[in-house]
Amino acid sequence: MTDFLIKSTVSLSILLVVYHLFLQKERMFRFNRYFLLVSLLFSIAIPFMSFEIQQDIPIVYNNAIPFSTNTDHLPIQTELININTDEQTNYWLFLLWITYGLITLILSYRFVQNIYKITSKAKVSKIIVYQNIRMVLLSEKTLPYSFWNSIYMNQNDFENGLIEQELFTHEIAHVKQKHTLDVIFIEVLKTLFWFNPIFIFYKKAIQLNHEFLADENVIAAHHNVYLYQNLLLNKFNISKPIYLTSNLNFLSTKKRLIMMTKITSKTKALMMQSLAVFGLLTIFLILAFKPLPLSSKKTIVIDAGHGGEDIGAQIGAEQEKKIVENIANKIKVLNGKDEIEIILLRKDDSFIQLSERVSKINKINPSLVISLHVNSSENLNENGVNAYVSKQNGFYEESKERAENLVDKISNGKLAKGEVKDANYYVLKNSKCPALLVEIGYLTNENDRTYLISENGQNEIANKIIEFIKI
Repeated sequence: MTDFLIKSTVSLSILLVVYHLFLQKERMFRFNRYFLLVSLLFSIAIPFMSFEIQQDIPIVYNNAIPFSTNTDHLPIQTELININTDEQTNYWLFLLWITYGLITLILSYRFVQNIYKITSKAKVSKIIVYQNIRMVLLSEKTLPYSFWNSIYMNQNDFENGLIEQELFTHEIAHVKQKHTLDVIFIEVLKTLFWFNPIFIFYKKAIQLNHEFLADENVIAAHHNVYLYQNLLLNKFNISKPIYLTSNLNFLSTKKRLIMMTKITSKTKALMMQSLAVFGLLTIFLILAFKPLPLSSKKTIVIDAGHGGEDIGAQIGAEQEKKIVENIANKIKVLNGKDEIEIILLRKDDSFIQLSERVSKINKINPSLVISLHVNSSENLNENGVNAYVSKQNGFYEESKERAENLVDKISNGKLAKGEVKDANYYVLKNSKCPALLVEIGYLTNENDRTYLISENGQNEIANKIIEFIKI
């Protein structure tokens, strides 16, 4: 989600700057309309586009130290806490989604209500067809405005011929060019992404461009720029703009008056349009293509569970976080400079949020993720190696097969063979690669615990995982 917001906002911002600097001041309104709409669609879609290209990138090896079975234990904290093997729930994230949903629901209701307020006027007003356009004659005093396929105006002004032909032409242009579709589209985006103010600027740009288009139509039909400019100056303060509609007096009248006399040569227009298209292509190349190293080296991510204040399961002074950290570091050292690259998400006693772990994993794009944990149970006789995979992971079948092989590999005379189970743990379901979580024995079982905390036991487990990875 964070990746989507960052990429889409960057794209939206760059394209809006391009529009304001190079396009808005030029007389090429139809191109500008489609550029703004394409910019919105493109920026929403670009985070979902991913194309991988290979290139030669030198691989930096970590300096491996010779493995020794006489390495001293890493320090173990002695703080006593309850045994807990559950994945942490991010309540702040849950609260954030609830808040987003409520605000979006309120804004959606307001959006629908505003549409209803406009369209319901037609049910209580006189309707006629004039120049093949549906006219809604209102009792309220208002300047003409358009919405969807209708023009709304004061009945008395219409019947007494008090509405200038230029105003009719202006609103007819809005209806025939279907400007309401653009407005509804940007309003839907504003409702869904209410936290991103950039959509407000897009709406202003789109609606101002609508006015340029309608003004252009008036000038082409009536051939009197000076008269139309004076008409605008006399009318723009009469009534307030109506939400969601195209209004005669919308936004800056000064910009509209200037644009009526603006001349843009075909050569300049072509240059500006080419620059805009080039901007789109540049953003596409930067955000959509992902370089990959041209190498046969397989990458495996080892995720040592818990860390920091989150110690996981604990019996006396023995803690899950330190056991899996020790095993992870031994795996790294044992691998050395092999054809397989081992990346540790946690090398020391630090706490990493689940969302951050997943973000790192997906940026690395490994061949496999192995999340290391130690089990616990109220039944002190429960023992053995178990593994978990998620059906929500796109590589479920492969993950399950790899998990079964790993359980077989680690299991021996000292660790009983368990089973592979389905569980929608955060790291498993959100990693965009094969992922498994292995519970290496039970800390609450005396035999398993003796093996897990021993130097030889951890060495054997690390060696078994290395052998599994190299298969």
